[in-house]
Amino acid sequence: MLFLAVFCGFLAENQREHFIEHQREKEFMNSMLSDLRSDTAKSNAVHQTFSIVVQHIDSLIPLLQGEMALPEKALNLYQHTVYLNYYNKWSYSDRTINQLKNSGNFRLVRNKKVSDMIMDYDGYVRNFVESMQDSYILPQWTNLNEKGMEIFKSSVFRKFFLSFYGEKAPLQLPPPPYFLTTDNNKIQQFINICEQYAVAAEWFNINVKNAKGMAEKLDSTIRKEYHLK
Repeated sequence: MLFLAVFCGFLAENQREHFIEHQREKEFMNSMLSDLRSDTAKSNAVHQTFSIVVQHIDSLIPLLQGEMALPEKALNLYQHTVYLNYYNKWSYSDRTINQLKNSGNFRLVRNKKVSDMIMDYDGYVRNFVESMQDSYILPQWTNLNEKGMEIFKSSVFRKFFLSFYGEKAPLQLPPPPYFLTTDNNKIQQFINICEQYAVAAEWFNINVKNAKGMAEKLDSTIRKEYHLK
């Protein structure tokens, strides 16, 4: 009888531990869903930002050819150039993934399909979104703006961005000459950098879109596998 009582107690304790682990697993999955929603929203914002920049680059490049000193053309040039300052830093919502990896809690994710998808998503974001932005996009954006400052007057950008936080005002040209230089070699170098940055931004947007698709698929799978709303 004593053996039976001990054995039953062992079974009850084991069952209780399984129940607690299952509850923790569901808590992690709910937390993961929250992170994925955040990532999806940020993906949309980042994609929109770089799409706008590429659109303005495509409009800007033809204007950089030929005479730039005409007031109407100079104004049009600045109206596109100010948007080259736009930048949106991807910020990965990896709170739950880090908790799973760093504290040995990944063993709680008993669903192999979900576990594999989480690791695939984490690897893609770190290698093709975060790493690309830090090592490729940001240096090119910095170079683009540094070269732009050799041609365009920064006072225009300052007034333009201040208008975002106060009374809206139309973009204004500086006193002539409207540009620091119109040297053809500098202009052609700047055009080349614009083209290069547009390629980088479009490539980056493809990766962001892929990451968003993976996030949405993972979100759907977690909800289905764990019966979550």
